[in-house]
Amino acid sequence: MEIDSSLPNGTADSSRRKSGRVSRAPAVFADEEHAGSLLQNGSATKRKRVNHDDIQDSDADESDEDSDESEPAEEEIRAKRREQKKRPAAAKPAPKRAKTAAKSGATLAIRSANVPSKPANKAQKLYAEVFGKGQTAEDVANQWIATIAADSVAAIRDLVNFVLKCVECDVEITSADIEDIDNVPGKLGDVLEEHYNDKAGAEYPLISKAKQYVEFKTVLVEFFDALIKSLHISGILYDQPEVYDNIHVWVGTMSGAKYRPFRHTATVISLSMSTALCSVASEILQSMATTKTQLDAEQKSKKKASNKTRIASLQESIKTDEKRLELVDASLRDAFDTVYVHRYRDVDEKIRVECVAALGGWISKYRKMFLEGQYLRYLGWVMSDPNSPTRLEVIRQVKQLYGNKRNVTALRAFTDRFRPRMVEMGARDADVGVRVESIELLDRLRNYDLLEPEDIDTIGRLIFDAEPRVRKTVGKFFVSNIEDLYKDATEDWDEEQYNDALPSADDGDDQMAPNQNWIKFKCLAETLKDYDARSESANSTENNVRTLASTDNAESRYMLATQAIYTHMKELEEWESLAGYLLYDHSSITADPESDDVATAVQGKYKLANNEETILLDVLYFSVKMYLSTLLELAKDKKGRTHAAKDNIKTKQETVAHNLSTFIPQLLSRYGSTTDAATSILRLEQLLDADLISDLQGGEATYSNLLEDINKQFMTHSDVKVLAEASRAFRAARSFEQSQEATDTKSAESGRRQLPICRACYKLVNLCIRISNLAGVVDCTDIIEQSFAPPKAAAAKKGKKAAPAPPAIEGTLFDLLIRLIERGDNSHAMTGHDRFAAEEDQLCAAVATTLSLYFRWKVVGLIRAIENKDERTLTVANLVDIGTKRNNFVEVLTPIITSRSPLDQLRVAAIHTLLDIYTLFATLKHRQPKASKGELDDEPALTIAALTVPIPDELLTEVMATHERLEKSFARKTSRKILEHKNPKSRRGGSRAGTTDVDGDDDEREATQAEIERPPDASDDEEEDSDADSSSGADDEDAEPSIQEGGGKEAKKQRALIAEQKLCEVSSKIVLALLGGVIGNKVAVGVKEAIQLNRTKLGKSYAEVVKFLDEKKDKKTAAKDKSKSKATQQKSREKVTPEPMELEEDEIVDIDDVEDGHDALQREIVEEEEADRLEEEMRERDGDDGDDGEGEGEDEVIGD
Repeated sequence: MEIDSSLPNGTADSSRRKSGRVSRAPAVFADEEHAGSLLQNGSATKRKRVNHDDIQDSDADESDEDSDESEPAEEEIRAKRREQKKRPAAAKPAPKRAKTAAKSGATLAIRSANVPSKPANKAQKLYAEVFGKGQTAEDVANQWIATIAADSVAAIRDLVNFVLKCVECDVEITSADIEDIDNVPGKLGDVLEEHYNDKAGAEYPLISKAKQYVEFKTVLVEFFDALIKSLHISGILYDQPEVYDNIHVWVGTMSGAKYRPFRHTATVISLSMSTALCSVASEILQSMATTKTQLDAEQKSKKKASNKTRIASLQESIKTDEKRLELVDASLRDAFDTVYVHRYRDVDEKIRVECVAALGGWISKYRKMFLEGQYLRYLGWVMSDPNSPTRLEVIRQVKQLYGNKRNVTALRAFTDRFRPRMVEMGARDADVGVRVESIELLDRLRNYDLLEPEDIDTIGRLIFDAEPRVRKTVGKFFVSNIEDLYKDATEDWDEEQYNDALPSADDGDDQMAPNQNWIKFKCLAETLKDYDARSESANSTENNVRTLASTDNAESRYMLATQAIYTHMKELEEWESLAGYLLYDHSSITADPESDDVATAVQGKYKLANNEETILLDVLYFSVKMYLSTLLELAKDKKGRTHAAKDNIKTKQETVAHNLSTFIPQLLSRYGSTTDAATSILRLEQLLDADLISDLQGGEATYSNLLEDINKQFMTHSDVKVLAEASRAFRAARSFEQSQEATDTKSAESGRRQLPICRACYKLVNLCIRISNLAGVVDCTDIIEQSFAPPKAAAAKKGKKAAPAPPAIEGTLFDLLIRLIERGDNSHAMTGHDRFAAEEDQLCAAVATTLSLYFRWKVVGLIRAIENKDERTLTVANLVDIGTKRNNFVEVLTPIITSRSPLDQLRVAAIHTLLDIYTLFATLKHRQPKASKGELDDEPALTIAALTVPIPDELLTEVMATHERLEKSFARKTSRKILEHKNPKSRRGGSRAGTTDVDGDDDEREATQAEIERPPDASDDEEEDSDADSSSGADDEDAEPSIQEGGGKEAKKQRALIAEQKLCEVSSKIVLALLGGVIGNKVAVGVKEAIQLNRTKLGKSYAEVVKFLDEKKDKKTAAKDKSKSKATQQKSREKVTPEPMELEEDEIVDIDDVEDGHDALQREIVEEEEADRLEEEMRERDGDDGDDGEGEGEDEVIGD
């Protein structure tokens, strides 16, 4: 049967044979574009080579046609292509660089200058026209539009093949494929499966970083934008809608391909087409508006007869535009539903970014359609995208929408829905760039009153953020809040009365007189104080910054905040007004800020509260620093500066120096007694230029007095931060020639004054050591709680004035000891003074021991008072005072533990004391009066019970870290294999499943008795610990100096003994804390498992210490035996009856007395085995008796 077929243009298909197969006619050379047209300014040699190849191809085609008129089957063609791919490609000559076309427009050297050896087909021609020639995108689009009239199917075929070529896919689509619109997915599937699978992971032009593809995307987008606009201008978009529909079907189907190059390229093309349609729709709307305006004018015109034709024409034009707009809207909705809805959540983040950017452009271009909630919500959903560039792009698009005031009303519902997410992105996003853009977006929302007060505070607190870019961006937002607070504070006052009561800063020359800037400074201080208190990083970042400030001269949080807001708050440039505000006597203000009298209320508004002065001193320092930096930059920029301008800068610098020399002594006199305030003022002195002061009248005397004030601060303060800043002030003064001699004199005088103090410090250390030893013998509570007597002035000698009395010491000896132990905090360490630091550590250890014994005596007194029901001692006030002192002691021990390395000697001693204190007070919870005394009253009983508190989890983590390091230290020195927890979570309820062998041995079998008792390996003596962990240096730094210096066998064995002793001491304290119940139930299991993890691997001494954790279990098992003799019961009660507590000093092994470390270790093991054997024999003789006094032993006061 013969198939009658015709082409869409009405011509018969003469090439179709009876079999149904189509015979492809040979390409006529004259019908194709000359191959040389692909070259840009190509050479004659290239053209000759190309023509020669073309002739050969033409001859080959003719010979093929003569030999066989029929065309081979499609399967044979595919097989030949696959064979050709497998053959090695022939070597090609090196391509020459193509010259740039002289014509204007979008030009690109996309393809190489070498041209194919056979004539280019229509798709290659279009590709070359778009990318390889000097034509503009509009010209190429118009040329393609012209081909639609001749053959629309062929034009669409060429465009689809062009798209495939953009993905570097060599397969071509035929006209039959274009006609079979329903088989588009199947055809593209064949293309992808057969011709592109082997290139799926290759780089494609759209994302290639090669030089020839730099402008690929730009040219591609411009071409399709011009294509859609040409379809609109020519009317084909409306007269032949099937053209656009067919293109959209092919491109839309490609956008859903599983291979990324197809999907990405097609998505970019589809989005660019939709963007062009939005521009077309916008033009149509504008045309309709213009036409309606003209129509209204014509209808209102008095010449009605002559305007009927004009009115009818305008009405017809409006109807045409409405139909066109309706068709464009339908095309946009179809594209959105078929492409955007699926690709905005594509797995490729690049495609998601393209979609977000396109949607933002659509909303801006075509507000009537896309500025609706059904489209805006896609922007809100993408704000939670896991990819930071996608989040960044959506924030930029949304920020652009809020930049247009006309959009605000339509965006209110969107704002209410997604505002929390915007705030979260600004405050806590992982990407800094996203945070910066989000803050700028939120600043626009704040201008439109679209933020809640809590949102404003959340973003305002970012002024203390650790990231400089975030602080800089939030500066404008923060200053806007200050302005709002200022307006709220003054809006109720009459403007004229307000100006009379408080003039503006520009109206008066007196810097000390109140002005309107003072209220803004008050608002600034209040806000910074409030944000600092509520900042999420107040307990972490702030502590770190302030710690660095004591040694590294790092700026405080308020200074960094000032740096961010300085350029936005012009009042800070008038720093003299701020200095006058700080020097004002605010304590004399008694006015009510809510008073009806404006003059009275104004004073109450600018009155400073506590701690606000310190904040503003930091602000003052950085404001002066920023002001001087600005002047310095102006002085360096000499281009275009006249002599008058240079003199003006010099005058301003001299004015600053003069004002600083006036303000600093006054500020020191007013705030010098406060540590933080004195630190800020001394920083301010470092900005003073002594050479500029010397040029002024009386400058040398002024600067000499200023040095005296600095020296006074240096001599009267003990805070390290103040001392460091005073030292820097002296160093800055020495850098100027005019003040170098005076500074050296003051520094030498201060040094001579410190010599007696150094000797007194050494005596103080010895004194504290004596007190700690005496406290272990007698009750020292009365002495420690005694207040100091006021000092008396020395008697006057003849002809001389009496020396002034030394300063009085406030509080009791307990308060003084607490202040002394604070020196153990590493933030107070004196860097570069090892000997002095060692003396301070010795002092802190002695004081800690003294206070530990003090609390033991207090607990002993409480136990006696409870037994005797001494109501005078058991008052609530007395019990609360003991608890408060205990808490103060723990507070000063905590920084010593947290700021030092895990094996630091002072840290280990502090851990001993800490665990003893908590366990000590736990012994009170089961104490009851004697039977004859009755029961305690409810209030004292509850207060006593409240004295038993669990150890905080943070401190417990530090304790377990030290225990773990002690285990590793002992194991390394004795060559033992131990298990360690993989992460800290294992210490909080973890299991043995989360452990690993330190030496890589995963065998977790129980160790034999020989392994437990194995002494250190002799091979250790010849091996170095180079393979130890990073803490090996710290592990040995706490050994005795005499042992550490020696490198012999005996010294190593002695170090092993000391390491075992320290491990057992800390472990025993932890065991007692577990038995005393001062470790919370949630973490007790994890701590117990961590202690027992290596009980069989760290020697018998450690195993015996850990064995006490099993004592309760053994007692419960023994209690099941009911056959008890009276003698055995009596003997058992004697074992558990609490004995009178004796407070003794800890027994410390004196290494000097150990003559033979190995023999000592063996003797210790033999003695322990003998004691165990005797104990076992006694148990066998006495039988397994129950323990009627179970639990009483846990409540004893456990001494050392």
